[in-house]
Amino acid sequence: MTEFHFSSEVAYTKTERKIINYIYENPSSFVHISISELAKRLGTSESTISRFARHTGYADFKELRNAVLCHLEGNSSPAEKLNHTIYKQDLSSFDGMLHYQQFCIEKTLTLLDEEQLEAAMSAIIEANTIYIYAKGAAVSIAQLLKFRLSRFGFRIVLLPPGSSELFEFMNFITADDVVFLIGFQKTPREAEVLLKHQSIVPYKTILISSRLYNNAELLPTIQLYTYRGEPNEYHSMTAPIALVDALVLMIASRIGENATKDLKQLHSLKEKYKDDIPR
Repeated sequence: MTEFHFSSEVAYTKTERKIINYIYENPSSFVHISISELAKRLGTSESTISRFARHTGYADFKELRNAVLCHLEGNSSPAEKLNHTIYKQDLSSFDGMLHYQQFCIEKTLTLLDEEQLEAAMSAIIEANTIYIYAKGAAVSIAQLLKFRLSRFGFRIVLLPPGSSELFEFMNFITADDVVFLIGFQKTPREAEVLLKHQSIVPYKTILISSRLYNNAELLPTIQLYTYRGEPNEYHSMTAPIALVDALVLMIASRIGENATKDLKQLHSLKEKYKDDIPR
């Protein structure tokens, strides 16, 4: 879904932004469900969705849904076509679950902005220090990103999840650094503080998110989208991990010999001291 847009000049509530993200991410599902089913999926009320439709300039929910349908009839993306064949697979089977992971990656690829991906690579390569913030399950992706980039000689700092400890690190972030945030559906409060602070210290921020529409007051410098499933369903980590791995490989290709030089030095160290440290 590439041409159907809601005005960025309208002040939307948190719930309304949630509805917008659902429509952008799941247009094929949206045009086939009732207002009651949508309310159930998003954990809101039918009246809230009706008010949202009017707030965005439509007479009612039905007119909004028809507008999205008209758009889809002439603009079906590969991910939207997959929606009919893969997305509703039985997730209790191994085969169905793997097809679901495939769908998440396909949908991420369809909605990912390549210009933002290029900007993220450039920002990381040019940064003095790369600070990474994540909490919960996203910490695993932060650890993976740190491990991969550190092997190329990048200076990486994992930020603590707690706010009091976070300030100790924020005090040393400069305009030459990059802050890499992993937020998915909900941006942690600490990550919001880091986004706010870039107006004081103009460092670049990169946000991996499962939302296409964000709070205009807390926009990152660069946003990388990843699809993890609908709000009330299992949230897969496959797509964000694949995105991070692809980003790292592209960075390695961009820096060329500098990446392989550090890896060769690492291999030499392991060989030199392999008898001193048991494996």
